[in-house]
Amino acid sequence: MSMQRLYLPVGFSAKPYPIPSFKLVIPWIGQCSGKMIKPVTITWDPTKTSVERASLIVKARTSEDPVALQIFFNDAETRQFIWGEGAKGEEKSDVIDVPIINGVNTVGAQTCKQYLPFPWVGVVNVDVDTYLEVTFTGETPHRPWDEVVWEWLEANWPWIAIGGGSLIIGGVAYNYLATPRR
Repeated sequence: MSMQRLYLPVGFSAKPYPIPSFKLVIPWIGQCSGKMIKPVTITWDPTKTSVERASLIVKARTSEDPVALQIFFNDAETRQFIWGEGAKGEEKSDVIDVPIINGVNTVGAQTCKQYLPFPWVGVVNVDVDTYLEVTFTGETPHRPWDEVVWEWLEANWPWIAIGGGSLIIGGVAYNYLATPRR
């Protein structure tokens, strides 16, 4: 996801805090997806840091239409994207000013099929990419390392599982082939 270009006054800094991408799925013969909620912990020392503003940057794509996507920040709906007829595959994005808190913030999303009196027959996927950009003066706000590690594991677990499985199979094959036969 590309960074937005901000021209900041002297002394101000901006830092992006990525949120792992996620997919919302409206199941077969369903009307809405479940609500997906991602926590983002950002902390700072109020005596050393002054947070001037926070922006939630959202990009979303859908596999079908018509679909509506609701974006929540700290349990308040902040934006709604609507893909009308013929708009599937189109990317929608926005920069939303949000009230950030010192601690755990939550980003949520839910999607629903629109304009139909009956449930949609078929599966609908909506891919959502987000990050939080904080503008501040003073020391840089930070995220806890354990949250960052869990997000990395969540994003990379298939490759970790494949690599671990390959090591186990490789070790078994090596032991079998390296054992002398009588």
